Formats: sequence, C-alpha cells, structure tokens
Amino acid sequence: MNIGNKIAELRKAKGMTQEQLGRQLGVSAAAVSKWETAASYPDIMLLCPLARALGTSTDTLLEYEENLSREKVAEYVGRIVKMKQELGPKAAEQELEQILCRYPNCTELQFHAVALFTTFGLSNEQGTEEDRRRWEQRKKELLTKICESKDTNYLRPATAAMAAMELQDGRLDEAERLLRELPDIPEDTTALWVQLYLKRGKTEDALELLQKRLWTLLCQARAYLTMMIEKIPFEWSETLEICDCYRKLDGVIHDGTGTSDLILAAVYGRGGKEQEAEDCLKAYLESPASPWTDPNPLLFSRILTRINRDPVSEKEQKETMLRCIMADENLAKLCEKKEMEELLQRWIGKQMIS
Repeated sequence: MNIGNKIAELRKAKGMTQEQLGRQLGVSAAAVSKWETAASYPDIMLLCPLARALGTSTDTLLEYEENLSREKVAEYVGRIVKMKQELGPKAAEQELEQILCRYPNCTELQFHAVALFTTFGLSNEQGTEEDRRRWEQRKKELLTKICESKDTNYLRPATAAMAAMELQDGRLDEAERLLRELPDIPEDTTALWVQLYLKRGKTEDALELLQKRLWTLLCQARAYLTMMIEKIPFEWSETLEICDCYRKLDGVIHDGTGTSDLILAAVYGRGGKEQEAEDCLKAYLESPASPWTDPNPLLFSRILTRINRDPVSEKEQKETMLRCIMADENLAKLCEKKEMEELLQRWIGKQMIS
C-alpha cells in the first residue's frame, strides 16, 4: 500500500495544492509533501478528515475499496449509457467521474470509461469543443493509468489505444514508441483449447470458443480491407476487386452495417464515376433502418447475445455515418441532389438535417 501516491492522486484530481490541503487539516504543506513522498505517514486521527478533504472514503484512501465484478461494471456502463441518452453527455460524465473516483483501481471500469468518453464526443446536439478536448484528455489519463497498472488483461489494448490517439494528434514518434512497446502477439492457442474441450466431451464450449475467435478474425480482416481500399493507391481494377472481397466478407459476417455499399460509393466517387457512386450510396441509404442486425446465426449461434457493440444509440450511429458521408467531397455533392437529399432525410431523420 502506498498511501502517499493515493493522497497525491486525489489531491491533484480535486485541483488542490499541498498548502490548501494542509490548511484544511491544520498541518503544514511540508507535512503533506512528506506524506506524498512516503517520508512519513499521516496520524491515524487525521485519516477521516483527510478522506473528507479529498472527497473520498478511508477505504479508498487506504486502497481497501471493493474490486468490482464484471457484472457490476456492465451495470454501471449501462447506467451511464442510459443517462447519456436521456440527460445528455455532461450529466453522464458527472456520474461516470463519481464512479471512477469511488473505484480508482478498477482497471476494467477504467477501460470501459475510455469507450464511454468516446461516445460523449459523438453527439451532435450537446458538448462544446472544450468538452470534447476535456473528454479526450480524460481518455489519455485513464489509458495511461491502465498502462501503469500493468494489468495483463488490458495492457495491450490500452497501449494500442494510446498509440491511436497519438497518431490522430500527429505525434508520430510517440505513436511509434508505444507501438514498439506492445508485447509480441502470443501464439494463438485456440486450436489447443478446442482439442482439450473435445477430449473432455465439452462440444458446446469448443464451438463457443471457435465462434468467438472467428468473429474477432473476420472483423479484423474487414478492418484491414477497409484500410487497403481507403489508404493504399492500387490500380483501379485492383481496388474494385478488393471492394468485392469486402462485400463478400461483409456477407459472411452479416451484421447489417451495409458499409460495403458506402465504401464502394466513395471509391466510385474518387474514380469520377458519378452514376455508379450515386447507385451505391442509394443502395446504402435504402438498406434496413436499423444499423445493426444479428450476425450470421449459422456461424455465431453461441455468441449472438455476447458480441460487444459500442454503447452508442442508433441515432448516434447514424450521426457518425452521416459525418463520414459529408466529409467525403464527392458523396456530399451527390447529397445535394433533391432525390438523394430526400432519401437521406428518410434515412437519418428530418430533425438531424434541419
């Protein structure tokens, strides 16, 4: 237990100086400094006043707080998602910060909080640029804390997420450093586990594991195909062939995103083929209203209820896709046509176009 680190962390989170904290407790700033550097410890009679001053409990101060179960984390995440949808991102942010303060060492909660802060920035209706910058900063702080915890369950994805943020901000050297810190991908033991389950007569467990791994690999393959289409300058015929591969893979996964038509529309737009681009964009906008449908039940029957979706409402998902469309110069130009504008209004909802 390092109570000094905890005192410093909570004090800084409240925006207090050592002198301000000491004044509340009737001690000097030097005494607070000694606590934080582990040169000495606060008197036991000061623990309760110290906890109150830092806005926490003595259990948290002494790092005796309850470690949340996975089910409890999911419950809290669901609460925040619902609050965001009903009251807006700022109310949800306040509740989330209180939960994070209550359980400062729950790495799983911190990891989900990063995703929640991301969703706060997806709303077109609420949140200023200052809010978005604050949410991005909180994501970095949480990811840094996860990396420092060395939790093997979250170290790799947290480091990768940090690298992605650095890339987005143009800090290429820092992104490369983080990527090089990532541990090598361990050998996939799926086949060994499947054999073990089968030898023990646990066929259902074997099938569930295979479906989980297949889902992960197919989604990764689709993401890599998207990057090849959008980022690598292939010959025109090769690009179209890769788009066809993407469409076929999308059909195997069958999650109803319909992104193959949107991607092809963008490709045709860049190639100057306006009619083909319009046809593909129209096919995308005429796809089923719900952004998500179940994955292929033949391939993923055991995990249909367990496949994680980002905690974003249907309206926000469509907002995100609308921004993608309008960010593409060629597609945005197509949307100026009366027929396409009407179709877009029906797809996204008139209240979002006004």
